[in-house]
Parts: sequence; structure tokens; C-alpha cells
Amino acid sequence: MEISLNQDETVSVNFYRAGENIPMLRPWLNDSPAVGMLGTLDPEGGSLDIALSEKENSFCLNLYFDLSYGSYRRVEPSIIRYETEDFLEQYYCFVEPLESYEKY
Repeated sequence: MEISLNQDETVSVNFYRAGENIPMLRPWLNDSPAVGMLGTLDPEGGSLDIALSEKENSFCLNLYFDLSYGSYRRVEPSIIRYETEDFLEQYYCFVEPLESYEKY
């Protein structure tokens, strides 16, 4: 994953295939490359929402930063989508595992 800060305090996010420098393809979006995805920062809530589907649907990756230790080292990922868009569940494997991550 590569995150770049934009001028308007949003971020641009690119997802790459594991172990390769090739963008991941998004089958839920006609296999478009996962580059230039819009990320919205919530500095007060300590989270970053990454729009995985542009405006096609609500598919979103949320990264919640656990600030209880005073840093951004620990992150809790989760998927956000509308309940009616259950067809997106088949694509969760592309962003899993959704486990806590801590940078040491």
C-alpha cells in the first residue's frame, strides 16, 4: 500500500499485489487498477477511509488508528459497506486479513 497526501488534506492510495510492484486489480470495479483511490482523513477520530469503488457503491476500507499509546503505530482495519450490498462480501479476500497491525 502506498499513501500520498493531496493538497486538500485527502490522500491518494495505491494497493499493490503482495511481493510485486504491480497494482492490484479490483474485480468489483471491472478489474480497474487499485491506484489513485481517494482516502479521507478524520484527524479527530483517528481514522482513514479509503474508497475502494469510487462512486459505484459504498465499498470502503476503514483504518482506525489506536492512539491510546500516543502514536499511530497500531491500526485496526475494517470494511464499510451498505447492508444491501452483500454481493461485495465475495471480494473481502482482496483486503484481508482484517487483523490489528502494529509497527515496531
